[in-house]
Amino acid sequence: MKKLLTILILILMLIGATAYYYYVKFIRVAPISDTLRLASWNIRIFSDGSRDDTELRQICQTIMDYDFIALIELRDENILKRTEAMLETMGKDYDYQISDEVGREVKERYAFLYDRSNVKVVEAGQIFPDPDDVFIREPYYATFASGHFDFSIIAVHVIWGNTVGARREEIKKLAHVYEYVQQMNPSEQDVLLVGDFNREPDDLKSYGQLRSITSMISLFDLPLKSHVEDTSLYDNIWFQSDHTREYKDISGIDRFDETDFGNDDKQAKLAVSDHRPVWAEFRTTQDDD
Repeated sequence: MKKLLTILILILMLIGATAYYYYVKFIRVAPISDTLRLASWNIRIFSDGSRDDTELRQICQTIMDYDFIALIELRDENILKRTEAMLETMGKDYDYQISDEVGREVKERYAFLYDRSNVKVVEAGQIFPDPDDVFIREPYYATFASGHFDFSIIAVHVIWGNTVGARREEIKKLAHVYEYVQQMNPSEQDVLLVGDFNREPDDLKSYGQLRSITSMISLFDLPLKSHVEDTSLYDNIWFQSDHTREYKDISGIDRFDETDFGNDDKQAKLAVSDHRPVWAEFRTTQDDD
């Protein structure tokens, strides 16, 4: 009887494994488009009380250019629900993963907003465990798939603080966060690290440990600027070029302040944000895992 039960369990496990393989290869990754346009954007104090519908529509006009966007400096979920509803009126069907609150005094959230027709959730979002309170705002990560391109993504908003040293200490720890997320699923090596790092990418004292990871690159380097006043390049996208070969070598910084506001920095910052979105394109028809 025990032998028969064991055989039955093995058969069920085989059926389950086969069904999962079929789901991953033929359903979850069924390509909708051959390209994923992915962005990261710090939207200044993005909260329900800080944007009226006119301003929110201006934000949505930028968001809808992307299939996937990591949102930084989100303050509450209500604004995200309003964003999702407004995008629907604009003919877009988006969903999101949102983090719990992070931060010590001022509380923020992260969110991954994505076009349902082109992106699916594989592993729901989680906050990076930080028992020693290394980060003022713990990073947030999740795993998604778009066509054959499945990837984990980590969003971070590095401390500003009173000193450069505090920022450097947080950035140094991001190498551990990156490796932690990658090791969570050894079969999935495509990991993207995005957000507002509050230091420029040429600061080796900050990024030395991250750059020591094999084939790690940042997509944006000086003299490019991601602040609307062209003062800094704090926003970026990092990944290992050896693993994330779906990258199409196409990326950019969305200068909405110039195209939508005629280079009126004050109005752009007030209505939308003082940060520009950074973005990149990835192939969704190539499976290189």
